[in-house]
Order: sequence, then C-alpha cells, then structure tokens
Amino acid sequence: MRHRSPLTLHACKCVLLSMFFLFPLSLATSHAQDEKADTTQLDEKQILHHLNTVITWYRNTRTQIQPVGLPSDAIYQANASRIAIEVVNKAFQSAESAGPLLPQDTSPSTSSSHQNLVKLLGDTTNHNKQLQAQIDQLNAKINSAPKRQVAALTDQRDRLQGELDLGNAMVSSLTQLTTAENQKAQKKSPKDQKDQKDQSDTNTFQASIAQLKSSIPEIFDAKGQEPAISPAKSVSTSSGLFSQLHRLYEQAMSRRQITNLLAATNQLEDLVNKIRTPLRAQMKATLQQGRDLSARADNLQPGQTPPTKQDFDTLANSFNQIAVVEIPLSQEANTLNEAEANLTEWRASIERESSSVFWSVFIRVLIILGLLGLLFLVSDLWKRMSFKYVTDMRRRRQLLIVRRFVMGFLMGLVFIFGFVSEFSALATFAGFITAGLAVGLQTILLSVAAYFFLIGKYGLRTGDRISIAGVTGDVVEVGIVRFYLMELAGTGIDLQPTGRIVAFSNAVLFQATSPMFRQLPGTGYAWHEIAIMLSPTADHQLVEQSLMQVIADVYEKYKSILERQQRSIEQRFEVSFTPLVPKTLLQLTDTGLEAVVRYPVSLRHNAEADDEVTRKLIELITKDEKLKASVVGLPKIRAAIRG
Repeated sequence: MRHRSPLTLHACKCVLLSMFFLFPLSLATSHAQDEKADTTQLDEKQILHHLNTVITWYRNTRTQIQPVGLPSDAIYQANASRIAIEVVNKAFQSAESAGPLLPQDTSPSTSSSHQNLVKLLGDTTNHNKQLQAQIDQLNAKINSAPKRQVAALTDQRDRLQGELDLGNAMVSSLTQLTTAENQKAQKKSPKDQKDQKDQSDTNTFQASIAQLKSSIPEIFDAKGQEPAISPAKSVSTSSGLFSQLHRLYEQAMSRRQITNLLAATNQLEDLVNKIRTPLRAQMKATLQQGRDLSARADNLQPGQTPPTKQDFDTLANSFNQIAVVEIPLSQEANTLNEAEANLTEWRASIERESSSVFWSVFIRVLIILGLLGLLFLVSDLWKRMSFKYVTDMRRRRQLLIVRRFVMGFLMGLVFIFGFVSEFSALATFAGFITAGLAVGLQTILLSVAAYFFLIGKYGLRTGDRISIAGVTGDVVEVGIVRFYLMELAGTGIDLQPTGRIVAFSNAVLFQATSPMFRQLPGTGYAWHEIAIMLSPTADHQLVEQSLMQVIADVYEKYKSILERQQRSIEQRFEVSFTPLVPKTLLQLTDTGLEAVVRYPVSLRHNAEADDEVTRKLIELITKDEKLKASVVGLPKIRAAIRG
C-alpha cells in the first residue's frame, strides 16, 4: 500500500471539515461522538450536580442532626463539621480544575460558525496556492526530466491537480457560505448581539461554580474563617420517667437523622466514584500512550517518525490536567469514608446510651407497677378485714372511706416520685396551685375538713335525729361534702316526715350562728312533761299522785328500753347520768300554781305514749270529783326541753 503524502492528508482533512459544516445534521456521526464523550470525558451538568449534592449534604450535616446531650456529641459534631468543610473544599477544587477536560460545544453559533468558515476559507485558499506552485514545479521537472522519471512525475502531478480541483470547489462553496453568514449577522441588531454575549458569559461553567460558592459564604469568605460550631447541649441528669422517655424520643430521632445522613453520604460517595471512573480511564489511557511512545522511541521501526519532546510534553500536560481533577476527588472520597465512620460511631454511642436509658425506664416502670400492685393488694385486704371484723355499719363505712383516702394518697406519691424528678419546680408549682385552690374552693375544703368531724366519735350516723338551722330531721346520708336530712315537722311534740330531703353543706359545722343538736350516740328518748293548773284550794298531793299513777302505768311499757339506753350512756361516757324515771314538780307561774310530771318517752313511740297518757288522765279526772275540783282546765303535754 502506498503512503499518502502530507498534502493529501491535509486535503482530506479540509474535505471532512467542510462536510461537517455543510451537513451538521448527520445523526449517525453525532450519536457516535456523544457515546464517545460519555465514556471518555466529563460532563458539565454532572459536575454541577455533584457540587449541588455536596452543598446539600454539607448543610444537612451541620443542621440536620440534633445532639442528644451526651459528652461525646461535641466531639462527633466537631468532626462532622470539619469533615463536611473539607469535602466542600475538595469538591470545588476539583470542579474549578475540570474546565479543560470538558467537551467543547460543537454546535456552531453565529459568531463561531462565521469565524470557522473564514478560517477554513483562508486555509483552503492558501493550500490551493501551494498546490498550484507544486504543480508548476512538477511541470518544469517533467520538461527537463529523463524519460524513466516522467511517468512518476506525471502521476504525482495528476494527483496534485485532482486535489487542486477539489480545493477550488471547496473555495467556491466556502465563499458562498461566508457570504450567507455575513448577511445573517448583518440582520441582527447590536443590542441583540450584546444580550446574547452577556447571556453566554453568565451561563459559563466558571460562573456557575462562582454562584454555587456564593451560596456558602461561611466557607469561602474573604477572611477565611471557618464557620462556628454551636455548642452541644449538656446531658440531662434528671431521673424522672417523663424526662427519660423524652430522652429516648430525642435519641431515636437523632439515630434516624444520622441513618438518613449516612444514606446521603453513601449516595454522594457513589456519585464521586462515578465521576472518577472516566478520569481514571483517561489517566490509564494517557499512561499507556506514554508507554507506547517510549517503546516506539526505543524500538523505532523503518518508516516511523521518532517521538519528539513536544509529544511527551503534550502527554504530560494532559496527565496533569486529569490529575488536578482526580486527586481532589479521590481525597473527597476518602474524606467521605471518614465522615461515614464518624457518623457510624456517633450512632453507636447514641444507641449505647439509648439502651441504658431504656433499661432504666423499664426497671422504673416495673417498680411502679410493683408498688401499685402492692397497694391494690393492701387495699383489698383492708376491705376484706373491714367486712369481716367490723360489724358496725357506721364504723365499716368510715374505715372504707379512710381506706380510699389513704390508698389514693399513696398511689399519688408513687406516681409523683415515679414520673417527676424536678421536685423543687414541682413544689413551687404545687404551692401556687394550692394557694389558688384554697381561695377558689374554700367552702369545699371546709366541707371536706368538716366531714372528718362528722364521722368522728360524736359524729353523725344514718338514722340520727338532729336539729340544725331551724330544721329537725333524721340523717339519711353523710357525704364528703354535704349531708342529707329527712325533714320532720308537726304542730306539737309529735313530728312527722314532710316528704322532703334537706341538704346541708358540711361547712355549716363551722358556722357559729347555726349550731347543730343531735341525740346522744346510742340513745333514742326524749323528755316530755304533763302540766295542769291547780285551784287555790286544791289538794296538790292528790293531783301529783294521780298524775304519777297514770305516767307510771305508761312508763312501765318502755322501762326496759329506757334503762338499757341509760346503761349504754354511762358505759360510753363513764359518767353518771340522771336516772330515766318520771318526776313530779310544783311550779308557780304567772297564772297560778301548776303541777308538772316530767317523764321520758321513746322517740319511736312518743306519740302512742302521749296519747295513752292523755286518755287515762282525762278518764281519771272525769271519775274522781275531788280531783276534778282540784284542777282548773285540762292538762297540757309538752316537750320538756325548749330552745
């Protein structure tokens, strides 16, 4: 195979360039070139995407993780901030050096296309002039050359003539293209050309990097000061259950944030390795080219051109351009590995602390549940013993109420000591709450306090008859805040239920203007008296004997009940009381002399007793004339106690 001359190769190159400008829409060629660029060269969008990802990762590293208060948080946070700053610096250092490796924009714009056409037209014209000079020289040689060289010289002249014809055709085509570009450029106004130039300058690769740099001035500021790291909050030493549960929640959130940041770190590392892949391939290819040049220089074959120093310098410059981009990226990848290790250790330390807090909470909850179970057991035993050994309903009810208060108080203490740890703040808060409750619930608090007096030794029980605030009635219920009476009323000493329930606040016990009267505990009697006016000449002894005889007959029916109540009173109070027997009295009143017999009656049978006394006394007075002459009017039965 014959080797083509340099002029022939240069002519073919011109033909290919002209074909490129004449047929810019060749899809097959452009597709092959795009695939080659993707595998051997960096992409501007890829580098800018890398920078945006690094900035986002940097901001998340500094702001996304909330320290949980451990002493080691400050160390891990400082390391994370330092590593993030280093990653940002390496990423921008690599991006700023990647400009020469980026593929140039081959789509002809108005200005670049016109310049290329003018340059190609000039090169082609000069080349045609050289071809014409060579043809003239060959014609002169052919005229004076021997016959054996004429054929070779003629063949060479014909080839040059063919190239000259092709060059003339190219000059004609390029001249037409240049004229069309000039006309197109003249139609654009200077303002449009200036706007297009400004827009092109703004969208350059370096301008994009500068804009990204300006978004993080704390790193690339003029003073070169590193951003300050906010101090980590101190660890909480509170042992309360609420505070420990809050710490568990914060630690869980921090672990989740660190896990998300670890995933983002791995993605960023994958992106860096993806960018490094074509760079490493280019470095290997450059090294292989250097080895090939060295091997060719050592074993130069016949017909081969020996490599020059410029060839080696070109390879060295190409290798340096790749290295200044690859080395910061490799350092960035190593720093990302360090960041991943730092975040992993940080998460492990939080997990250890979280495990310790969890077991502390678990043990505290078990203790609280155990104490509550013990209190429930004691409460149940208290209730069972009250029903088993206390037969008095009133005492049993009092014990059950006391049990309720004691168990509630102890359970409240268990919850307070189990869930709260800041007792100083709790005491202050409880003081304000207590003061407010004391003012706002004064009546209710007095009622609760009076309740303990009402259930005391001389307190109230269901069925007791009392008089308070002008109301007489039987107690039907005694509550913590109020008690209830079944109202009794009547025209005389005989009281009957009115069908109404009267409610009194327990606080009425502390009111001096509303005293309360009640029967002695264990008693149910009242003193009545029968009085009759005597005439001036009356035999008062006969009248007294007659009245006493009638009262004695009625009293005999209730004597055993009254004597039993008498003994109960003396045993309870250990004091001798006036015997519960009828008594006769003579009284001088404003209207004259009056004979009075005072006698006890049972509260449950007072109406029957008074009725019987009245009937027998009237019958006696009617039959006995002497007695009838001694009295004036009819006898009167009334309550012995007034007021």
